[in-house]
Amino acid sequence: MSQHLANPVPPAKSAPSFSIGNVIIPGRLALAPMAGFSNTAYRVLARRYGASLTTTEMVSARALAVGNEKTRRLLDRADDETPAAAQVFGNDPESLSESTRIVADLGFQIVDVNMGCPVPKITSGGAGCALMNQPADAARVMERMVRSSPIPVTVKIRAGWSDAHKNAPEVARALESAGVAALTVHGRTREQLYTGRADRRLIAEVKSNVHIPVFGNGDVDSPAEALDMFQSTGVDGIAIARGALGRPWIFQQIEAMLAGAQPPAQPSPAEIGGLLLELMEGVVTLYGETTGMRMMRRLAADFSRGVPGGARFREGCVRVCTREGLISLTRAHFHFEGDVPPSPVPPPKDGPLPLPEPGGG
Repeated sequence: MSQHLANPVPPAKSAPSFSIGNVIIPGRLALAPMAGFSNTAYRVLARRYGASLTTTEMVSARALAVGNEKTRRLLDRADDETPAAAQVFGNDPESLSESTRIVADLGFQIVDVNMGCPVPKITSGGAGCALMNQPADAARVMERMVRSSPIPVTVKIRAGWSDAHKNAPEVARALESAGVAALTVHGRTREQLYTGRADRRLIAEVKSNVHIPVFGNGDVDSPAEALDMFQSTGVDGIAIARGALGRPWIFQQIEAMLAGAQPPAQPSPAEIGGLLLELMEGVVTLYGETTGMRMMRRLAADFSRGVPGGARFREGCVRVCTREGLISLTRAHFHFEGDVPPSPVPPPKDGPLPLPEPGGG
């Protein structure tokens, strides 16, 4: 009989731990940051199922550096969330350097720079993927940041700006020379956004061009895709983004396959419903019911993939406004009959959190 994941056990690690600077990463799978999705509550669920590194949604380094309280509060973190990275964006050396000290003071072990975000709001200011267009300038910015940082600096990049300008290997070499401790490579260009397939040959080329740890990113939505990513690229780890939405158990399934075991089956609809409601309680705890339930319309919909009647559930999610509304919807469509689980996170000490920055990698 297939093993379900209602009460996950620590997964068997597929490889020894490795280091990012002086930080030990106890496994090979990370939850990649996603604006609007990778909130603290979801990161807690991902870690429960085997994610060994989690990263916050991205925040503005400039806003952090000038003491913007709203931005600082976006860097929410669970007390036992370690190792954890805070992701920042920007292109100003001074604010990026100052952000590292703030991130370290907040208890994060790693600061990650987003050089992969394709959103015009970010790239038009010279940040995100726009930094990849000037590798030497990007390296100078990162070198200054690394010199100032009390914790390891990592960077997420894309394949390049366009199909005609896939320069990730060049950028990776420059960043390694600047002292960056690890890289995550999304195998799509800025021009592609999230369409088409990620270029794993290019990820492999980046890995062969540097000596620091590399995480591959893109299209890993199953144990088989994870195995192919490792085998075809030689990366040290995988950063899973959209493949983990509504499916935090994917980390344990992948770890099982990498360890040579049969991946556990997807949880039953009732078990998925319980996880969905646990996330809801966490999101409402973090953001308040009005904002939290707006966020849950999309977050809840992701849990319905592969569940009978999922389309009808998603239609209901569009209109849901209250906790009780989503509880009723979940009981009806997922056949969940148990008590609503408690929030996986405590309330923020200064009240509900602000909404995250729009963007992505």
